[in-house]
Amino acid sequence: MTTSPAAGRPAPPPSSAREIPDKTKWAVKPLNDGKQAYALPAEWKTGALHHKISKERLSSIAEQVTPAWNSKNSQLQGAARAFWNLCWAVAGEDVAEAVAMAGPGGSPNPHRLLWNLPLMVSLGPQSPANDPGMNFDPDTEPVPGAPGTRRLDAVSLALKELETAWLAAAEADGGRGVYDAALWTTLYRHLRTAHTAAERVDRDERVLYPPLREQWVYDSKTKQNLRKGLTPFPTPEQGLRLFAEARSNAPSIAAYADSATAAAAATVHATVGGRQVTLTLTAAEENIHHVCVRHTLTFFDFTDASRPRPINTFWPDVRTFADATALAATLLPDIGLSCLRELDRSLGNVAKTADWLDEVLEISNEDVGGRLVFYNVQFTDVGGTDAAPVLQAVIESFAPDGSDGPGFTRGDLDLIAAQL
Repeated sequence: MTTSPAAGRPAPPPSSAREIPDKTKWAVKPLNDGKQAYALPAEWKTGALHHKISKERLSSIAEQVTPAWNSKNSQLQGAARAFWNLCWAVAGEDVAEAVAMAGPGGSPNPHRLLWNLPLMVSLGPQSPANDPGMNFDPDTEPVPGAPGTRRLDAVSLALKELETAWLAAAEADGGRGVYDAALWTTLYRHLRTAHTAAERVDRDERVLYPPLREQWVYDSKTKQNLRKGLTPFPTPEQGLRLFAEARSNAPSIAAYADSATAAAAATVHATVGGRQVTLTLTAAEENIHHVCVRHTLTFFDFTDASRPRPINTFWPDVRTFADATALAATLLPDIGLSCLRELDRSLGNVAKTADWLDEVLEISNEDVGGRLVFYNVQFTDVGGTDAAPVLQAVIESFAPDGSDGPGFTRGDLDLIAAQL
């Protein structure tokens, strides 16, 4: 598959980027049709394309491309144009032409071009159980010589560096952003590194890169697909030792199972859809109990047949209820801010904040103080005014979603249970 600029010509100037294409119909035809070039597992159905850097964050880059392209600062203009030309080349001839044709007068929309870069998407199953929302969604692989551990593949590693550089620039100068020549040069370097790594993979003239089946788990009981991510996966034999050690002389936590007493809470503030929002996020003792029996080696309930996810991940150092409560207190402030960011993304433009009531957020791959975390939060009350809402929410679960704790499939847990 050639990745030279379309028709051998330099990239045409980007459009104004004022119009954001429909995110539900984001893929141009060559990219969407590219799924048919691969034989997919039956449980993937017709397959789906998953963005490593989310469309929302790619759009925030796209919004700055045209102003930088037209800048009167020659260094800024040159760096931005180099990045844009690289995006055009990385897209490949078929995708680049399709993006240009979708724009008025042949001016490619920056949003659509960035969304459709083939190396930016991963071919996988439809509707995975651990959709990370707008968080980074990398491809991962086993670490050679370190059984059970995983790492970002080379393309995802470079794209993560690109996203990190962009987010730091966007948050600079008190959130006003610093989009200078050095930034565009950095983005260019990381995209070029990602492209070099991607082109080491043989795609035999196809638009999309081959699906990485090894990184996906399918659970026949729940019919769910799940990406392994950076979670380490011990063998059942290793898991048996971990569980046996952690459960030796474990205290009883049964008294907390149905307790609505607050165990930890945090109050945070942020702007959501132009409104000044205050959120108090609470973990009741029964919520902490749920985390213990679902996500700790010490208290995991092997008899619970209703586990909804094909993989359970575990906080390895939580050995008491107090440990779990302390962990909740540490995580809640950043999870609360994450909730407001996600609310802004998904429902920030609703007319009435009352519509937020009973909204449930289930987010994966959230960076919480350097930890990747999965969480489940429900909004239980909306008060205050429509301009300055005061929200109450309960965190129903939180679990490690990266390298902070091991993961086990349902089948592995069944094998371990039979030997404990």
